[in-house]
Amino acid sequence: MRIGVRGHDYGCASPEEMAKRISDAGFSCFQLALHKAIEGFKPEYGQLNPGFCYSVRKAFENKGLEVAVLGCYIEPGTLDEDKRLYDVKRFKEQVAYARQLGSYIVGTETSRCDDEHRENQFELLLDSVKIMAAQAEKFGVFVGIEPVLVHTLNTPELAGRMLNEISSPNLQIILDPINLLSPENIEHQHYIIDSCFDIFGDRIVAVHAKDVVLENGVFRRCVIGQGIFDHEYFYKKLNKTRPGISVLREEAHPETAHLDIEALRRFAEL
Repeated sequence: MRIGVRGHDYGCASPEEMAKRISDAGFSCFQLALHKAIEGFKPEYGQLNPGFCYSVRKAFENKGLEVAVLGCYIEPGTLDEDKRLYDVKRFKEQVAYARQLGSYIVGTETSRCDDEHRENQFELLLDSVKIMAAQAEKFGVFVGIEPVLVHTLNTPELAGRMLNEISSPNLQIILDPINLLSPENIEHQHYIIDSCFDIFGDRIVAVHAKDVVLENGVFRRCVIGQGIFDHEYFYKKLNKTRPGISVLREEAHPETAHLDIEALRRFAEL
């Protein structure tokens, strides 16, 4: 298991400075959202080019860091058609340059959604992801879609439906199990974890890690291993199903990152 972090949890800086911060913290890989982590890069189409990608990749390689996931967070299921198509265009561009940046996975969540519009937005999501997956097939990389409880793709079952309806081997799942949990369903976390592995366990391409405590009916983030998520249950399944996978600490606090790394190293041995 490779232990990493989101780059922008360490601020926004030059590639060299960002690489130093992540490496000094003790991580071996990371998720790179260019406009959040790299100074001067804007979330707009048309900025990527081979020279830029080469300089970014070399900065991280010089510190022994792998870009485990290229984060291109868009809204592929939004009802705003102009935004949806522009976002897909941006995503396709990052797919085209992913390998030059040293990554084989381009990841996104879906779009905020309520039950009234879910089926409509799911159909829009399918249209977007078909285009994104076709681009990924051309460039030999993976599209990683992350289910989130309050987004269009909000359950393991719906994620499985997406995978079945888009028959592309380059379409995979980025799994953050806590993003599928809430104060209302936390008691059923084993069932939800089981559902994820039963439905798409062989399609998990990367994992996001965090932990929560429940205070006054709401989740509050905490150091990994100090909350109510059953990491042992989850990582025993993950290590058996997807050995060697990249696990990326999300919402890391630099001052407690060493505690997160220690906990994840323990879970890697389960």
